[in-house]
Amino acid sequence: MIFINKICCFAGHRDIYDNSVADKISETVITLIENEGVKTFWVGNYGDFDRCSAAAVRNLKKLYPGIKLELIIPYPTKEMERYIVYYNSKYDSILMADIPETTPARLRIINANRYMVDNSDYLICYVRHSWGGAAQTMEYAEKKKNIRIINLAK
Repeated sequence: MIFINKICCFAGHRDIYDNSVADKISETVITLIENEGVKTFWVGNYGDFDRCSAAAVRNLKKLYPGIKLELIIPYPTKEMERYIVYYNSKYDSILMADIPETTPARLRIINANRYMVDNSDYLICYVRHSWGGAAQTMEYAEKKKNIRIINLAK
């Protein structure tokens, strides 16, 4: 298998009530690895969809040891500082999104999501309604020409 080193990011609702989401994420990630040359997966740390996505990629690392799971954060948190050994064991890297330090706190997660979209080739999302951060991220990605969007809620 040849990796082209494309990047895929994730965005989805904080609460997921669909038991099939984890399987859908895994199937989609496998397709992107095998058919599209995706090697790097970027995920946030803010809800059910992020946790499911990270777990799926982590499990697939056993079959595809060349892939990377990277946590993208808008700012360091006390929790992360306190549990850094845990976070380092779960992710290949923890990267700070390249957003201005002057960004108001209420906009940092939105801007971190935009950073991921701006620097990714694929967005796997789970967006069932038109409000909230996941919907804003998908809407932002829809305006871009260089990213393919895969909405698992459809």
